[in-house]
Amino acid sequence: MIVAAGLGRRFGGNVPKQFLELGGEPILLRAIRAFAEHAAIAELVVVLPPFYAAAPPEWLRAHPVKIVPGGAERGASVWNGLAALDPNLDTVLVHDGARPFVTSDIITRVIQATPGGGAIAAVPVADTLKRVQADGLITETVERATLWQAQTPQGFPRPLLVRAYQRARAEGRAGTDEAELVERLGVRVRVVLGSPTNVKITRPEDLPLAEALAGSAR
Repeated sequence: MIVAAGLGRRFGGNVPKQFLELGGEPILLRAIRAFAEHAAIAELVVVLPPFYAAAPPEWLRAHPVKIVPGGAERGASVWNGLAALDPNLDTVLVHDGARPFVTSDIITRVIQATPGGGAIAAVPVADTLKRVQADGLITETVERATLWQAQTPQGFPRPLLVRAYQRARAEGRAGTDEAELVERLGVRVRVVLGSPTNVKITRPEDLPLAEALAGSAR
């Protein structure tokens, strides 16, 4: 499942960031291709803003994907995507549509580590982290040895992910990613190595790096 239902409010502009071109093709298309070309992917659901789901761009209609309208926030969009997936699938991967540089190797590592409690792509934190209070003063330097930065895809046994979302919806508690919801069930989730280049394009200032990465990949 590729979640691309955001409207890009932090990014600005009239077009959601996932539809902007990067190196001559839409950001979302790059993510779709990575999964569509992976031999282990049996079905690909793409969750879009309702307007785009009702009238998908031509380049998207040319690919064998199931298009689903998203909800008001990420959790609702993933829930809609789960409902649209083939019920016979036993494993689900969830990926951000604004992460165009995911590789086949990352997808494979997540799939292989998913049985049991699930797995997510992540990278060790490299920068020094500071805990800061409201007035801007540092209160603590955070030990980074055990800290990882979460990425996507994130993979889980389908029944487990459905149960995690059912509980989150019943409690009215959103999470910042799927792993957080599964962790609330008391399930241990594994990390596998992602990549520093598996970046999420969130703000306009992310584009120069993304353009450079797109150029180096040609």
